[in-house]
Amino acid sequence: MLIQGKSPQSNSSAKPLPKGGPVDICTGPVDGFQASSYPCEWKPIKVIGSEPDPKAHFVSEAQFRQWMTDMPKAELHTHVEGAVRPQTILDIAEEYKLPLPAPTVEELKVKIGMRQGEDLLAFLKKFDHFRFVFDQPETLQRLAYECIEDNARENIQYTELRINPRKNTEKVSIEQVLDSVLAGMDKAKKELGVDGRLIASINRSYPVESAMDIAKAAVARKDRGIVGLDLAGDEVNHPASKFAEVFDYAKANGLHLTVHAGEARGPESVLQAVELCHAERIGHGVRLQEDPAAMQVIKEKGTVLEMCPESNKLLNVTPDLKAYPLKTYMHYGIPVTINTDDRHIFDVDLSHEFTSLAKNIGLSLQDCQKVAMNAVEAAFLPAEEKAQLKQSFASQMQAFSSKLYQVSDACASERPAAP
Repeated sequence: MLIQGKSPQSNSSAKPLPKGGPVDICTGPVDGFQASSYPCEWKPIKVIGSEPDPKAHFVSEAQFRQWMTDMPKAELHTHVEGAVRPQTILDIAEEYKLPLPAPTVEELKVKIGMRQGEDLLAFLKKFDHFRFVFDQPETLQRLAYECIEDNARENIQYTELRINPRKNTEKVSIEQVLDSVLAGMDKAKKELGVDGRLIASINRSYPVESAMDIAKAAVARKDRGIVGLDLAGDEVNHPASKFAEVFDYAKANGLHLTVHAGEARGPESVLQAVELCHAERIGHGVRLQEDPAAMQVIKEKGTVLEMCPESNKLLNVTPDLKAYPLKTYMHYGIPVTINTDDRHIFDVDLSHEFTSLAKNIGLSLQDCQKVAMNAVEAAFLPAEEKAQLKQSFASQMQAFSSKLYQVSDACASERPAAP
């Protein structure tokens, strides 16, 4: 259990691998991190049941999952709205004397949880059961704090939350929503030692004027923890081009930019987000693979993909995770990250997401470490703060690797020091 006032520490009971297997996996720096952050001279470590690999060392899924929990991580794509604990929903309903959406946590999980075969409309209806939790500044602060707390429990060292701040405007304004979430994140940083930033999200169905209101509120708070602007929602009927003016304004005023694209529409939607809305990162991007020319554009621009496997599976963006394109993008040279999207709707955490891809597409533990490093590299932080985060993260990853691989002092002395 996480102790208030303490930074989260790994309490791994995972057994180290036996020494041996002189396979050189890494030969130099990886995405700005020194080689000492990335295990060398060991066989790729994979999950039993994943694709055959004669060069790999295989471990149980439970063992791999424990390592993924212990591994330092960062998450860039998580919606506050979809990360509300079921127990918190019931607590808030009782506190404000509102009808309970379900009598027990277990029954509520059934109502708000996505199941294979349900569609996007079913997903959106899940939120009807608990929209009231976003009606009060105090409850919003609690939600943000608990998002960071949940992440801290699985050693997520840096988080970028996102929220659409246009809620029930008769009860909370756009500004109140953003201020409340920032307050909750600030409290979490002080008490849990986990840093985070906020991204304001715009729904594609909004009029441009309404979207601009959100952008202006975000810009006004860019020195208080808001680092970016996001576009989400109906990708089919509301193209990103509709909001080019809003994203021009946000970029000119110092916000970073990310856009949901490549889910309901194909590569043309991704290109539109990058070329017309200046997106530095793309939320999902699963269908980018449909056009090699578009993949080349994204690679050349260095655009980062915020991929959310379980979300994409349950929303039928990809029929089977065994065909999930994350590894294809990695091999092509497109930076990818792994995220939960809406963790309590999809009943998933980040460690599960990593482990699931290890099982389904054959990611090795070393691949997972590289993807984790990508998230730090892609963080929407000023250069100096990002450098500090990278240094801290590299040190933690080196400690994780050293413990896991039982690297000898002699071997460790031959490696370059972490930056």
